Amino acid sequence: MRIEICGAIGSGKSTLANLLLNRKFNIIPENFNINPFWEAFYLNPGHYIFETEITFLLQHYHELKKVEKKNLMNVCDFSFTQDLAYAKIGLEGKKLKIFVDVHKEIINELGYSDCLICLKCDIKTLLHRIKSRGREEEKLIDENFLSKLTKSIYSEARKMEKKTKVIYIDTNLNNYVTNAEVQNRVLDDIATAANA
Repeated sequence: MRIEICGAIGSGKSTLANLLLNRKFNIIPENFNINPFWEAFYLNPGHYIFETEITFLLQHYHELKKVEKKNLMNVCDFSFTQDLAYAKIGLEGKKLKIFVDVHKEIINELGYSDCLICLKCDIKTLLHRIKSRGREEEKLIDENFLSKLTKSIYSEARKMEKKTKVIYIDTNLNNYVTNAEVQNRVLDDIATAANA
């Protein structure tokens, strides 16, 4: 069993993954800070896209290979759907083709996730959350980038509807951080989908 979480920066992926930890799921964190190109990617937008995205893709692949035979209920604080969405807004030509080819090879080996959770959130809320957490590397993220990223993620998630179960959660309307009732409902929905 593999559940993947996708959503724009600040949409609540890590928070949701941590909540699912309490429901006895095995959480596979993204560990974005071990990507050696991550900081440069945000501090110099557009200059380090290929190495950043291909490294994230391979990190995610490696993390899943480590648990693929352990028969666990895995929740990934990342998704191959999101990896593709990032690549499609930043890469073109030969570099995009190389990324897509590697992505296809990984999916051929590991298969699609059993369930994809797509977190939706408006741009202003995303920007507020990003600024509130105060990561120096993210200070140059703007509305334009978030708008492109959000559209690309939703587009890729919709394509996945033909391949796996997709659950959409609006994190503006469903505040699972502070509202216990909403939190339980969201977690119950995910647990039900996982056991279906």
